[in-house]
Amino acid sequence: MFKGIRGIEISNYLDQETESVLKIVEETYLMHKNGFTNNPDSYFLKFPDNDKDRIIALPASINDPNIQIAGIKWIASYPGNIEKNLQRASATMILNDYRTGYPLALLEASQISAHRTAASGAITVGALSERGREINTVTLVGCGVLGQKTIHYLVSLGFNIKELMVYDLNEKYAERFVEKNDQFEKCRISSTLKEAFESDLIILTTTSVEPYINVGDIDIKRQIILNISLRDLHPIIIENSLNVVDDIDHCLKAQTSCHLTEQKLGNRDFINAVIADVLDGSFEDDTSKPIVISPFGLGVLDLALAYHIYKYKYDDASTVDIEGFLPDMKRL
Repeated sequence: MFKGIRGIEISNYLDQETESVLKIVEETYLMHKNGFTNNPDSYFLKFPDNDKDRIIALPASINDPNIQIAGIKWIASYPGNIEKNLQRASATMILNDYRTGYPLALLEASQISAHRTAASGAITVGALSERGREINTVTLVGCGVLGQKTIHYLVSLGFNIKELMVYDLNEKYAERFVEKNDQFEKCRISSTLKEAFESDLIILTTTSVEPYINVGDIDIKRQIILNISLRDLHPIIIENSLNVVDDIDHCLKAQTSCHLTEQKLGNRDFINAVIADVLDGSFEDDTSKPIVISPFGLGVLDLALAYHIYKYKYDDASTVDIEGFLPDMKRL
């Protein structure tokens, strides 16, 4: 039976299953490093009359002793939606049977995407913290859904954030974020980008399509920069930091800050590790340098999380059976 799983059910489930999400994301990164996944290039549908909007296809499969599944996420990123009071991203996910290829389920995937992205950043920061990177103060640049989710996962991992600063070009977004996060002892709006970069951890979750943060604008010391939005930093900052990405081939494309740095230097020597190296302890951190974590976003993360939801929700009354979606599957 082909299933449909609605976004409201997925959102409610993920909000209650923080530990499961963190565990699934970490296990999937390690599966990817150990060769149990197939994560081809993402495919970008762009529009000749608009260089900001895009729709991205992320195909993936997992062939692990415990998981065999294939699928694809189709995610639209329209930054202009924000001005219409709409979420920037919308997405769907199709799961396919690994052995027959037949579709199993259709899931609303924007929440899956947001949770896996936030969790991937949080677990990497958590692993670095365990190895000596002290984090007491945090700055969020870009006060949207991803920023809120990332803070949520950091708190779930036990981080005691003594001060949370926020910075957004739209002051209303920053003010609203501070109002929603009064559980922190200190949560305030940063007046300048330079002040925002005085924290131990800086989380970038903007919709910028090109770098706007340069060395003359900020003081880079020993911070961790969680570069979720991927395009905020000028190559000179990337070049002079330790760099961790989720997958080297995957991240060095689409004019990300890391991709621009590769074009400038003509090599990839500035990449120091992948996230799985941090998680399994094989990454050697030079704590005298800033570290930039750039999680481009692996389709296998969406796939693993979607499959977990599918298994959990398969017989749930909240799923929708789509009768007759598939014709008679027998050949003869």
